[in-house]
Amino acid sequence: MTPVEEPPGDSTLADLESMPSNDGNRYELVNGHIIVSPWPSHYGGVSFHLGPIVSHAVPPGHASYRLCRLDLPGDQRVFPDLMVAPHTSIGDEGVNTPLLLIAEVLCGLDERDLARKRAAYAAAEVPAYWLIDAEKPLATCMRLEDGEYVTYAEGPVIEVDWPVAVTVDVAVVARAQGASG
Repeated sequence: MTPVEEPPGDSTLADLESMPSNDGNRYELVNGHIIVSPWPSHYGGVSFHLGPIVSHAVPPGHASYRLCRLDLPGDQRVFPDLMVAPHTSIGDEGVNTPLLLIAEVLCGLDERDLARKRAAYAAAEVPAYWLIDAEKPLATCMRLEDGEYVTYAEGPVIEVDWPVAVTVDVAVVARAQGASG
């Protein structure tokens, strides 16, 4: 998929910070556009279950972070469902680049907003970007090559050895908390 080619929006960090903080939505600023999606309370179980799988596989000097603020270059701010970053990327108010991996659960983002975020992550040189679609169920693992994300693993169950060595069964991580077999 090619990066989004559209003019930047007019929204600023001040606009983002003036958005409601308790209305059940997640507000993010990407390329001057405020992106609104449901806060992960109802689908956050996916990142809740995926988090430990990834955290046990992070390389030395790194950690995984769930639903933390990420400041990207160019006054952009997002709250990925899950990310892996070196300890040196942790600041007082969140995470900064560089990162190793961003994983997002598809819920409430339209194609345009998803493309904006993908382009922002590529511009920030995030080497790995995973999309988890709990409804299909499907995981798509992409790596950054020549400024664009290219799929290197995809399926309802993925087994990868980069950027972390894990096996993820989307149906299992998407299972509601407390649900069995």
